[in-house]
Amino acid sequence: MSSENLKSPSRRNLLKSAAGIGLVSLFQVWQVRQAHAVGSVDVVAGPYGPVAPVKDLTTGLELLQLPADFHYRSFGWTGDVMSNGEPCPGSHDGMAVVTERVVPGVGAETVLIRNHERGLGSLIGAPAQYDTAFINFGSSSGYPAGGNTLLVFRGRQWVEVSPALGGTVVNCAGGPTPWASWLTCEETLADLRPLGGQKHG
Repeated sequence: MSSENLKSPSRRNLLKSAAGIGLVSLFQVWQVRQAHAVGSVDVVAGPYGPVAPVKDLTTGLELLQLPADFHYRSFGWTGDVMSNGEPCPGSHDGMAVVTERVVPGVGAETVLIRNHERGLGSLIGAPAQYDTAFINFGSSSGYPAGGNTLLVFRGRQWVEVSPALGGTVVNCAGGPTPWASWLTCEETLADLRPLGGQKHG
């Protein structure tokens, strides 16, 4: 990208707006933390009434507290068998819906992509692999074990989870694009090239 492009008014305004939003968000988080620290947070009644433990429609476990008549269903747990026969990786993190479409003969289908914020360990057996080197790093060793999985829903029913990306590390953040895709972000500056791997982050 040229320096002229960075100086264009539209890009400059976009960057300034994004920076401003980020600072406001950080300031709001700081305010909430400060309020909690001094014990001055008052519980405010919500518009839907009091909350109480509610059983997950999938497991029967009381995982969340919700207002009366609210329900939820969990899906894609760590260890669930994926479409390739491997266990679903853990450390679920950033995610977004990347596709909503109507499939002939099937109906409405939604695809959600999910980060797995893992360091070294077992490689996710995904079609796309960034780094497949086995790394010995002090007291820890393994393959770059982070990446992404895809979760498919038809109507309100969860259908499957499948691997999408492997060979990355500490996939924490990211964001959906206008092109029905996802930019995953490795929250690291690790350069594994001296250890036989790739540069990450």
